[in-house]
Amino acid sequence: MVEGVINSGSDTTVINLSRTVSLADSKINSPETGAKVIVESSKNDQYALTETVAGTYITINLNLPTDRTYRLHIFTSKNKEYVSDFVKNITTPPIDSVYGVPGKSGVQFYVSTHDAVNNPGYYRWSYSESWTYLIDPSEEPGLDFVNNQIVARSMANLISNTCYKFGPSSNNIFLGASHLAQGAISKVPLGYVAASTGRLAGTYCLTVKQYGLTGEAYTFWNLLKTNSEQLGTLFDAQPSSSITNIHAVNNPDEQVVGYASVSTVATKRIFLSGRTLPLAVESPPVYPTECPSYYIPIDPIATFQSRLQQTFGSGDTVIINAVTIYHTTTVIGYDYTAKNCVDCQTSGGTNVKPPFWPLL
Repeated sequence: MVEGVINSGSDTTVINLSRTVSLADSKINSPETGAKVIVESSKNDQYALTETVAGTYITINLNLPTDRTYRLHIFTSKNKEYVSDFVKNITTPPIDSVYGVPGKSGVQFYVSTHDAVNNPGYYRWSYSESWTYLIDPSEEPGLDFVNNQIVARSMANLISNTCYKFGPSSNNIFLGASHLAQGAISKVPLGYVAASTGRLAGTYCLTVKQYGLTGEAYTFWNLLKTNSEQLGTLFDAQPSSSITNIHAVNNPDEQVVGYASVSTVATKRIFLSGRTLPLAVESPPVYPTECPSYYIPIDPIATFQSRLQQTFGSGDTVIINAVTIYHTTTVIGYDYTAKNCVDCQTSGGTNVKPPFWPLL
């Protein structure tokens, strides 16, 4: 299976290669690794893609000339060769708007666009999500347990109370627009985000990509969307399809699932602050609700080292602060709590702010 779009602009081209599996097969997909993937033009230009993860091949900044057609040429590690038909380079119009409409328990997102000349007339959208995940900022541990000793927490090990999470890219949404006046497409429904997921508790970001399609490409993607809705994802076992413009050079009778298309990609990103949304259903707490603190005394000193190792050796607990005798600097013990109560990275997020994130 060949999935992806040759991005003729400056954005990234991503082509996924996999072997389709039987509907009865329990294996989700079989990525095609070690292949040579090339974009070729009708004037013999060649642009090579690089495999980044198993079965995923990328390149950036193709900026393809518009006066020629293009195709994919694939050579597998098992000496099989596949080539697509040459297709025209489509210029995708910009996205007019992406917006969310709050309901009682979540937000429904929509996209609108238009093209006065009805070209290309068919579109495909995909989207990805990212959001902040917060931890109670009232606790900021300044101590750490390193090499069996309590030391000042280094800059490299600072605790993070604000993290960022990323959802997987959505299945694709399709609409043919050539029949609409002035090529207008209004309020196409994208994803719905429920408050119960916790994604709206802080700042939520939706990134939408719009691709122009030929009528043939639209037919292929619409069929693939139907398959995906029935079976799960684009890379689940797929029923065979005769709609393709990709062919096996070595074996013309081999069925190839995929459709090579070339277009620029229009992107639009919006941010929502969940705290300002008029939702009737509250989001889950932004940090764990049960985070008791505990105390480990230094006395008896003879067992202190072993108790430190037992308490902090696994890395699941974090020292909150040193406890001193009132009005002195004499330390008599340490308060501590579970790491997931003070460090958001334990919940799968990253404390590295995405480069596209605004200064909020």
